[in-house]
Parts: sequence; structure tokens; C-alpha cells
Amino acid sequence: MQRGPAVVTDATRAAIDDIIDAFRCGDHARLADRYDDDIEWQLHAPVSVFPFAGIRRGKNAVLASLLGVYRDFQIASYDVPLIMVEGDRAATIADVRVIQRSTGRVIVSHLAGFHRFRGGKMIEYRGFSDSFDSVEQALGHDLDIGAAGSPPTSP
Repeated sequence: MQRGPAVVTDATRAAIDDIIDAFRCGDHARLADRYDDDIEWQLHAPVSVFPFAGIRRGKNAVLASLLGVYRDFQIASYDVPLIMVEGDRAATIADVRVIQRSTGRVIVSHLAGFHRFRGGKMIEYRGFSDSFDSVEQALGHDLDIGAAGSPPTSP
């Protein structure tokens, strides 16, 4: 019989695997079962371009945000080549390919996720992507950062 950290790690691995599969399939009910009622969820990306990003507190707010993802994007692929689990925490790197429903643009990005669990339910999530690149893909053009990206000039 396993005891201690190994049991927690196994339960965390099962939970993160289930969440990944549920997200990939768009199984909202299964995601709801895996989120704690008081989850703290944060996806670091510009909310003006990705309105489902930002900080959400509570299961209902997180689920509403995820419905925004599915409303705005079709998940073409969601591969997770790296999953690291220790105790009640998991870290993931996902290769994401979505199709923007309003434009048909394909957006490819990499998403780093940091998750914390209690009793098989996610209680905390922090997601990070190269949001600058994702914004350019979503808008369909390079961003002109003007003088902010130019080296200083001599008089």
C-alpha cells in the first residue's frame, strides 16, 4: 500500500491527465467536476484580444471563461509533451493550435501551465504563453511597436 507523497502525486497525475483530455475534447461537464468551487485561475494574456484571459475566481467564473475559449476558437490540437507532477502540483507545456472562429486564422502557441490540486480537484491555475506572438497571429499582422522597439539614434 502506497502512502504519503507518492499517493498524492499519483492522484495529481490522474487529475491533470483527465483535465487535459477533457479540455482537448471540450467536455465542459468533466472539467466542472475537476475544478474546486473556490479555484483561483489566471491566464496571462491581453484581455483586450483574448477576453477569456485574466484572473477568475470560483468555478462558475472559470467555466464561463472556458466557454469563451470554445466560443471564440475551435481547438484544432492540444498536445501536452511535458507533464511534471510532484505532490499536489503539476506543470505542463502544451502545444496549442486553434482556429479563430471569426476570421478562420490558425493560431499556434505554446502554453506553460502551473496547477495545484486538493482532493483530485484543481484549486489553482496559472497559465503563460508568448502572448505577443499570439496577439499578432490573432490580429493577422505584426504589431508596430514603433520607437519603443528601435535603438536610440544619435543627434
